[in-house]
Amino acid sequence: MKLSTFFLSLILGFSANAALEYHSDRIKMMDVETLQQIVTKNLKRLDNKEEDAKPIVKQSIEILLAQPDQSLAASNYFVQLKHFSGGESEFLAILEEIINEGIATLGSKRKDKDVLRDQNTYLFILNNMVTELKDYKEQEFYKALIVKIRDAKIKLSDALLSYRLLNSMSGAQNPSDYAATVVKKKNPWWKFW
Repeated sequence: MKLSTFFLSLILGFSANAALEYHSDRIKMMDVETLQQIVTKNLKRLDNKEEDAKPIVKQSIEILLAQPDQSLAASNYFVQLKHFSGGESEFLAILEEIINEGIATLGSKRKDKDVLRDQNTYLFILNNMVTELKDYKEQEFYKALIVKIRDAKIKLSDALLSYRLLNSMSGAQNPSDYAATVVKKKNPWWKFW
């Protein structure tokens, strides 16, 4: 039983990491115009309706949110991507898939460079997603996504913190902690602190 659980977690770990094409290390080397061209090209592909929209929308969102400095505001593109995704429920499903992959990747105990690079990228993606969604936190579906990040109780490894300092020249903000400041957890009535 333990062996099959190990293989299942290994397969899930690889599938979560395999989908991330644009890493923050790669994105920070690109200028804003190049990033805009990639997303605009994706929007044109979606407009032609020749391909399945979900992977293109997902990739575009990851590119927009993986930017360390958020020089390319995602908000401007979110409305268009929501339209091309097929509607609100499909768009929310894509956001939730990205969150699930981020939580799974950040939960990995592996310390090789590729995993640390993915973890670093998902730190940017999840924190930037909370920033993008906090204006919509009164809407239950968007609030649920922020709560999912908050309740994941993400723990950042020492290896990831070191990688972040070396490659991003910045400290790491825990997405769960950040989400907790946006949507505060209510204490039960019997707790008065």
